[in-house]
Amino acid sequence: MKTIKYTQKAEDVLNKYLNGKSYSEVFFLTDTNSFKFCFKDRNWYVSPENVIIVNPGEENKNLTTIEYIWNQFVEKNVRRSSLIVNLGGGVITDMGGFAASCYKRGVDYINIPTTLLSQVDASVGGKTGFDFCGLKNEIGLFSSSKLVIIDNRFLSTLPYEELLSGYAEMFKHSLLAEKKMLEAIMEIDLKDVAKKDFLKKIEKSVYIKNSIVESDPFEQGIRKSLNLGHTVAHSLESYALSKDTKIPHGHAVAYGIVVALQLSINKMGLDRDINNMVKDFILNLYPKLNFKFDGDTLYNIMLHDKKNGDDGVAFTLLKECGQFEINVVCSKNEILKAICDSLDCLK
Repeated sequence: MKTIKYTQKAEDVLNKYLNGKSYSEVFFLTDTNSFKFCFKDRNWYVSPENVIIVNPGEENKNLTTIEYIWNQFVEKNVRRSSLIVNLGGGVITDMGGFAASCYKRGVDYINIPTTLLSQVDASVGGKTGFDFCGLKNEIGLFSSSKLVIIDNRFLSTLPYEELLSGYAEMFKHSLLAEKKMLEAIMEIDLKDVAKKDFLKKIEKSVYIKNSIVESDPFEQGIRKSLNLGHTVAHSLESYALSKDTKIPHGHAVAYGIVVALQLSINKMGLDRDINNMVKDFILNLYPKLNFKFDGDTLYNIMLHDKKNGDDGVAFTLLKECGQFEINVVCSKNEILKAICDSLDCLK
């Protein structure tokens, strides 16, 4: 399984790792937020001129930023014997991993995720890339970091909205695992995320994801189960970006889970009590969508999903907690009806 270190002293873990390696130089990639809250005032054992800083946010997860990163690699003389440290949320680990993997046909990199979403999802899955033509993660590749360092102290700097994004992925993992874990996740207090005990909850969530990823690293089969909620989520995000607004990724995943469970009732016979419990919990916890979506446009965006086959839009759906089926093709009418019945967000 991928090397992941859980700690409350990421700097020391990084230094110990570097002491056992022979990298010519170490470079950090971060964004302005992570630089301010997670890099400054900490001893990262790197010279200031070896730090690359980009603008934060999904709207900057694009080819323009990737080109800037590569230009910085050239200007700072990054070599194949160098190491890139991606310090930030999922946008940074996705772009940083992609940029490092392509540059000079591959430069080693490690991830130090600073958001709950990136700690339980983006930084540990081996997926890298960026958004293109208004579509989420349209360009990318599978590439594993040499190490992931998860330090939940960083989570104390996050706004509640950002914590909710990571929580949605933990929620998804619990649905793929068992009802007992789902019930435990629903009892989490997000005020405790920076405490030492919360590291165990992160570790358990990551373990579920990594167990699936390790058995199917290139997403040919069971790894598609991690798509639960994401088909609808990505379409909501892409639609919002096209209207010059945005929906936090984890919030979109939460809404997508609600729709997926409605489809699971209709096509897989999921118990309505499970659906109602999850739906009520999510819709009471997450802010309501603040504008209406065009159903035809949402569906057309879904048709671009990388996990689709030739038959239409493919979903991961649940029979019950811990029992799922991948590649369940749903028709346009089935999808839009499920969105109407669960979210009531269509024009």
